Amino acid sequence: MEPQRQHLEFVIHSRKSMESAALPDVPHVVVSITTSPFDEARIPSSPHCLGILRLAFFDSDLPAEEDGPDGLFSRDDARQIWRFILPLHEKLRCIVLHCNAGVSRSPGVAAALSKVLCGDDQAFFERYRPNQRVYTLVRDVFAKEFSLPST
Repeated sequence: MEPQRQHLEFVIHSRKSMESAALPDVPHVVVSITTSPFDEARIPSSPHCLGILRLAFFDSDLPAEEDGPDGLFSRDDARQIWRFILPLHEKLRCIVLHCNAGVSRSPGVAAALSKVLCGDDQAFFERYRPNQRVYTLVRDVFAKEFSLPST
C-alpha cells in the first residue's frame, strides 16, 4: 500500500538542547534516544505531547544486514517506533527527536519516518549525517511489516 503523504514537522535536538527546549504547541510526540536505558533524558512537559518513546542503542553504522552485539539498533527497535507512531500519525503535526549530539541517530529515525510518511528525506541528508543502520532498518521494517491506516 502506498502511504498517504502528510505534512509533518520534524525537530531534532541534542540531548542538552532537548532538556531545555520549548516543545511545540501543536500535537506532537517525542522520540528520546540514549545510549543506556538507565540514563533517561529529562523531557520538558507539554500539554500538546501525545507520548514519549524512549529507546537506548549505540550509535553504530554496522550494516543493517548484520546483527552485531547487543546494544545496536535492531528490527525490534524499529518495530517499537512504528507501533508508537502509526496509531497517532493522523493526529501528529510534529515529531521531536533527540539523541546525544543530534547528528546521527535521531536524524536517522527522522529521515526514515519522513520518507515513509511524507515522501521526502532529502533535508536530513543535507543537514545531518543520518545513521544508515537506523535509517535502513526503520524503512525496511515498515515496508515488510506495517502499513498506514486507511482514512
